[in-house]
Amino acid sequence: MPKSNEIEARWWGWGDINKTYEVEKRPTYVPFIEEKLDVEVEHVRTPDPDMSELELRESRLQSDAIDALKKIVGEDNVSTTRRDRVMHAIGRSYRDCLLARMGQIKHPPDAVIFPGSEDEVVELLKLAEDRSLAVTPFCGGSSVVGGVEPLDIEGFAGTLSVDLRRMDKVLRVDVESRTARIQAGIWGPELEDELAKFKVYLGHAPESFLYSGLGGWIASRGAGRQSTSYGKIEEMIESVRIVTPRGVIETRDVPASATGPDLDRIFCGSEGTLGIITEATMKVHPLPQAYDYRGQLFKTFEGGVQAVREILQHGLFPETIRISDDEESSMAMRVRRPSSNPTKEQAMQSALKGLSRLGWSFETGAFAILGCEGKKVDVAVRMKRMQAICRKNGAMPLGKGAGMEWFETRYDNPYLRDIMFGWGVMTDTLETATTWDNIMPLYHAVKKSIRGALADYDSRSMVTCHLSHSYVTGSSLYFIFLGKIARGREIEQWEHVKRTAGDTILANGGTITHHHGVGYEHAPWFEREYGPQGMELLRGMKKALDPAGIMNPGKLLP
Repeated sequence: MPKSNEIEARWWGWGDINKTYEVEKRPTYVPFIEEKLDVEVEHVRTPDPDMSELELRESRLQSDAIDALKKIVGEDNVSTTRRDRVMHAIGRSYRDCLLARMGQIKHPPDAVIFPGSEDEVVELLKLAEDRSLAVTPFCGGSSVVGGVEPLDIEGFAGTLSVDLRRMDKVLRVDVESRTARIQAGIWGPELEDELAKFKVYLGHAPESFLYSGLGGWIASRGAGRQSTSYGKIEEMIESVRIVTPRGVIETRDVPASATGPDLDRIFCGSEGTLGIITEATMKVHPLPQAYDYRGQLFKTFEGGVQAVREILQHGLFPETIRISDDEESSMAMRVRRPSSNPTKEQAMQSALKGLSRLGWSFETGAFAILGCEGKKVDVAVRMKRMQAICRKNGAMPLGKGAGMEWFETRYDNPYLRDIMFGWGVMTDTLETATTWDNIMPLYHAVKKSIRGALADYDSRSMVTCHLSHSYVTGSSLYFIFLGKIARGREIEQWEHVKRTAGDTILANGGTITHHHGVGYEHAPWFEREYGPQGMELLRGMKKALDPAGIMNPGKLLP
């Protein structure tokens, strides 16, 4: 079986080119979308874009520059091929995939470099600075905020995408200390496979897990679905090693320190603008003995939100707690695969009708996933206490079947977006976070703003939301919105929705991003969040570590 970062990936969309979302096996979904959005879905998929038809500019690098790069990393590890340049030209946001389908790859790197060691990274940055070449670090390329697109910035002779996939080793596992030293280029599945040999587990599993890696998680300050217990990526870091244009920096491999500002936190979220993360020591956990994922159905979204808050503030920390509002709960039922056993499916539908008569409905209620991992006894105790809190707040337990169905298909949803492009449906996501007292006001304000923005382009809308990463003091809000694509104004439409939602988030007490990072798409709001003094501090750090400005220019710091 090939490693995940060797799988043939879509350049115009998400994931493995040999996988798709099996809409045909979900017979209620297409009629649901047609009714909600007033679109007519053709039941034939549009052809995949052809890379050979792209108008791609030639590499701007001179032959002597190519030769110098090959001297550092080896002839086979410098690529100017059409495929490699296209694959490293964009991330996987709605905007990225839309432009790819329109044949507009505006900023392909002039070369893609695959270093195999930290020493090679050091030499690459020296060469890039000497020759005025901009450098964009690249791990899995799953950024949805423009973080990996090599922008054309005045004053540079060309752009390099530095792909760390060859630096993919688990270097050391300290079972006694529960830490592991890991190279930054390793992707999620290989990382957990290697750690499992030592019976330990990182537990960082974002939706992009199958096609993203450690360096990208750290650089964007990502969050995995089990972050409520294990923490976001910055809480998993013990130490980090980064190559900057002014030298290598390594933080101390200790559990805590008071020696000034925390450099781990500074480099975490730096998005390649200060240097290239090459290694990190990460906190790990014993492999779980048990996985217990269960479905819950609340009568109202507000009741579910209250239950999540109480669970966390009672000192209970499920690995996963996710609650969807009524629109998302309704859509989840439309997109589910019916059982292949007619008797079981009929029993399921009868049970749903019975629940609805009692006041628990996927149309008006809130579907939740409650997941615990760890030692069997601990999992059982936590689950019992958490379910009691859920029942107190109006939940009906749906059992392990509903929970495990979500768990087993949790990486599939991004494939559906690619199909919807062909239906003339735009679908994108955005996320924020706020304190518990502001969850419902921010939730209502953002949903209203997105609906209004889509209506400005004569589109009906679906705007769903779920809490996906929660804390004692508050939670994230993750929105998914769908509307009819405005033909001929596709980018303008998306920018309008994004701008309206972003302005609403900041005006109503949220953060512009909880875990997707900044890139260049969030940069305008990033300045407003940090303020002028905060931005001046960040610019000072960049000037000290990257005086020539070669590291991922145009991102984070306009």
